[in-house]
Amino acid sequence: MRDSYTLFFEHFNIKFEDIIKFGVEIDTIYPESDKIKTQWKDLIDSVTHGEQVYIRGYGRNAHATDLYKELYEILLGNKEITKDSTNNAKPTQLLQKITSFSKTIKKDNEVSKKISNYQVTHIFGRTKNPFLFTAPWNLVWKSKILDPFTGHESKGKNTEEYKTAFLKKSKEKYAEFIEEYNVLVDQYFSPEKIDSAFNQMKSKSKVSQKAFKKFKNDARNELKKIE
Repeated sequence: MRDSYTLFFEHFNIKFEDIIKFGVEIDTIYPESDKIKTQWKDLIDSVTHGEQVYIRGYGRNAHATDLYKELYEILLGNKEITKDSTNNAKPTQLLQKITSFSKTIKKDNEVSKKISNYQVTHIFGRTKNPFLFTAPWNLVWKSKILDPFTGHESKGKNTEEYKTAFLKKSKEKYAEFIEEYNVLVDQYFSPEKIDSAFNQMKSKSKVSQKAFKKFKNDARNELKKIE
């Protein structure tokens, strides 16, 4: 099989382990743990006390986002789950605040360091999960040239190796927060509670049986623990 990544690295005599080391250890901008504890605690309080929190839109043109909103109203008692205006505005604002890096800097902006050719990346995904969409430990600045190795844009051996190293680094760095998140999953998103909520949802009558089945599978993946 012809793999364009392999061809590129071989042509320029690049060792992929060097790419992994550079991308995971040097180029990615991770928020420091001591700077995100307060934001994480505030997010948990907001989610569990019915305050406004954000998720990414779901479905084509985000038309099915209401399914998640109703699900969270049942599971969390929170009616203030809101779709992010651009699907990335709140995570970007938060990451700018906790890292002091930004792609755009205004005169009155607290951010002091400008970056270019980076983008906001959710380490563990789960962007329709209100605990994780703006979890400060789920966000990093990732170089645009290497971001495909952690997303869905590329496949193959190199991608799997890079993704494995990136997740290993992230899980080690943010272990305490992952453990706290997993406790929240046990408390609010157990399989029994999720199945019960699905049965209570009134909006399931507004979508096709096939669409609701897909939503259930997607939601279970969004709300599961981080192993």
